Amino acid sequence: MFKSLYSGVSGLTANLTSLDVIGNNIANSNTVGFKSGRVTFTEMLTQTIRSASRPISGGLGGTNPQQIGLGTRVGSIDTNFNQGNFQTTGKKTDLAIQGSGFFILSDGTSNVFTRAGIFGLDSENTLVNPSTGHRVQGVMADAEGVLGTGPMTDIFIDPSLVVPASATTSIQMMGNLDSASDAQGTIMQSASFMVAGAGTHELMDLPLGMSDGDVISIGGQDDGGAALSADTMTVTSTTTLEDVRSFLETALTTAGNPATVGITDGVFTVDNTSGGDFSGLSLLSGSEFNSMFNFGDINIGASGAGGQVLAYADASSLATDLYSASGEAMNLTAGDILDLGGTVGDDQASTINMGVTATSTLADIMAQIHFSLGVTSSAGEISSQGQMVITGEPGTDYAISNISVTQQGVENAALSDGFDFDPTQDAIDEQTFTMTTVAYDSLGNQHNISFEFEKEPGLNEWTWNASMDGGETLTAGDSGTVSFNTNGSISNFTYDSGATGITFDPNVGGTQGADPVTMTVDYGEVGELTGLTQFAGTGNIQGIADGFGTGSLVDFNIDQSGTITGIFSNDTMRNIAQIGMATFSNADGLTREANNTYRRSGNSGTPVESFAGTGDGTTLVPGALETSNVDLASEFTNLVVAQRAFQANSRVVTTADTIMQELVNLVR
Repeated sequence: MFKSLYSGVSGLTANLTSLDVIGNNIANSNTVGFKSGRVTFTEMLTQTIRSASRPISGGLGGTNPQQIGLGTRVGSIDTNFNQGNFQTTGKKTDLAIQGSGFFILSDGTSNVFTRAGIFGLDSENTLVNPSTGHRVQGVMADAEGVLGTGPMTDIFIDPSLVVPASATTSIQMMGNLDSASDAQGTIMQSASFMVAGAGTHELMDLPLGMSDGDVISIGGQDDGGAALSADTMTVTSTTTLEDVRSFLETALTTAGNPATVGITDGVFTVDNTSGGDFSGLSLLSGSEFNSMFNFGDINIGASGAGGQVLAYADASSLATDLYSASGEAMNLTAGDILDLGGTVGDDQASTINMGVTATSTLADIMAQIHFSLGVTSSAGEISSQGQMVITGEPGTDYAISNISVTQQGVENAALSDGFDFDPTQDAIDEQTFTMTTVAYDSLGNQHNISFEFEKEPGLNEWTWNASMDGGETLTAGDSGTVSFNTNGSISNFTYDSGATGITFDPNVGGTQGADPVTMTVDYGEVGELTGLTQFAGTGNIQGIADGFGTGSLVDFNIDQSGTITGIFSNDTMRNIAQIGMATFSNADGLTREANNTYRRSGNSGTPVESFAGTGDGTTLVPGALETSNVDLASEFTNLVVAQRAFQANSRVVTTADTIMQELVNLVR
């Protein structure tokens, strides 16, 4: 009876503790970084009424013990360190921990630990928990921004922090230099010059529209109405006019219609030596060809002639043999005077007189045209179709136009038509590309340095020159060359006079104090397309110099590793500090304290100090807070369970009390 009474009392006590823990959880359901608690019960000692007995061989079997429990008690009150959700605040000093670990806070004497990353700066610019004044612990960076490795200390963000000036040491260049940047001269092209065809001219090179494999046949009838010949000829790449003449003469003779065929000044003539008349004699293949080989009716003993076959002139063609593209003879003779001239740039070129001799060639006339236009770098050419191609000197200052060739004292229309030039390429100047960037001296003063790139004609090479517009003195490495491979990648970058970099004296106008600045050009990796390149198309280069002027702290950020990075007025960034973290081998063994903090205990283990993002999966979430991990639905359920258990235990006590009352009543 008394056992049940005490069991009920122990149940009441244990469930009251459970209700206390549940109530605390519910009360802290909105506490930042709060970790909920959990109560577990264990059975108290039991009283053994009869011990167990073992079986007897050949006799009775074993019996179980008889025991009465003495109630329950609180076995443990555990902390649930499961991750809470994140609430975005936008405040840069609010931090949430993703993963395990605790922030380290100090009161100046000892450390406490927390998951609540509610931080801010106090009046001394120390990072603290503003509700308690506990100072956040971490490591500070040195003057170069290198984070320390010593003991954790208070984090201090000095508003007067200054980044000293750093002189420029390297200029990174990137971009494309247009490979089509050479200066170009005007290209003028005439109509085709022609000469009378000769037996050696190959048929396919003549303006007759012939192709390899074309068939030539003979048309016409003799006086008996029979075909003059049924023979045919197949054209090849080596067939000449002489081959055609021989074919016609042989075919007529073989067919019993003998004739003599000749070529004079490109005209085929047929002398009819047979015993009868020829009617409609011709050679047939294609329309252009047919028009030149129609001999008509040729009576016996008479002759017939076709059209004049013209061939394209070449450089060795005599001036006295020239025809225009339309077939008109220029009728130049030895002793004629040609007036040659044109326009160069904006000026009329001097007129040159050339006397025609019996040996003057088309190449001689072209050379005199070059001379009259002041062209010395190009010899020009006569194309395969007899066109004279005149190339002017590179650049718009040497653009040529209005080339004129006339016969002195004579109106020679065929000559004027033949030397009528049309432009096929306009003159352009050589393209240059410039780039300007800002360099810094040792005192942080800015200096504009410009680079100009100019292509070497016909080469994959450029010359470059550096200049400065503030009166600074460039003392070394102010020019050089840059070369490219055929795939557009850079192959070499050099400085003139054996320099290894660009050096300038920053002290202008008597101002002293800054050291000379020496910079190298980072042009990319040789053989790769990582810096300067050379391709056809748009050219555009950029340069970025390192170094910077003096800067003061204007703001700071905190990243996922807890590193506090200062942002300075000179657009640089530098580490200021890093927030420390602590982990425990047994976080459940920590002792809870006020203000949502924990303190180490004998069973928590020694705190292991580290930083977020060091490989254990723990990171920080800036601008957010970790919310309480209390599950209200579970807590309300546990509240009901604890309430019913308390009520049930109170019934046990009440029942035991009633029985005791009955026992007392027995003595009446």
